[in-house]
Amino acid sequence: MIPAARGAAAAALVLCSIGCGSASSTPAAPTAPTLPAPSAGAVGLAGAWSGTGSDPQGSERMSWMLTASGNTVSGVADLAPLNAADGSCASCHKFKAGTVTGTVSGSTVAMKLVFPAGGDGVPTPMCTITFDAVASPVASNRIEATYAGDDTCEGPFTGGTFVMTR
Repeated sequence: MIPAARGAAAAALVLCSIGCGSASSTPAAPTAPTLPAPSAGAVGLAGAWSGTGSDPQGSERMSWMLTASGNTVSGVADLAPLNAADGSCASCHKFKAGTVTGTVSGSTVAMKLVFPAGGDGVPTPMCTITFDAVASPVASNRIEATYAGDDTCEGPFTGGTFVMTR
């Protein structure tokens, strides 16, 4: 039995080397997210974005509609608390509509988000919130940024982060 088992093992090894070892194509390497081309500037960032973030005042949900020209991006933004019932500052301060402006340099974008005072049904209409954000690297389908900001009712804050996708 031992010679027969050795013969079967050798035959299996030959079949495996023929079937597996002689493939003519190489597997494709995984591809990284596409970055906006430096010559395209901010054009790769135009469109609808949504995501979540957090800072010392609490968690938020955002949506943007961006347009782009050259190396600049601009658009409208909506801000809302992630949980309006959690009792955090975000639960009343982050019901806002505002604007996004930014400049792209290579794969980095510097942005300013401004959510002005006012608004119908806003729990704290007297407050203005600003975020100064930097994201790098920026992909055409993901913006992950850190930010510092100011809330005219609560004061300055640091340590904010958000991730926007489309």
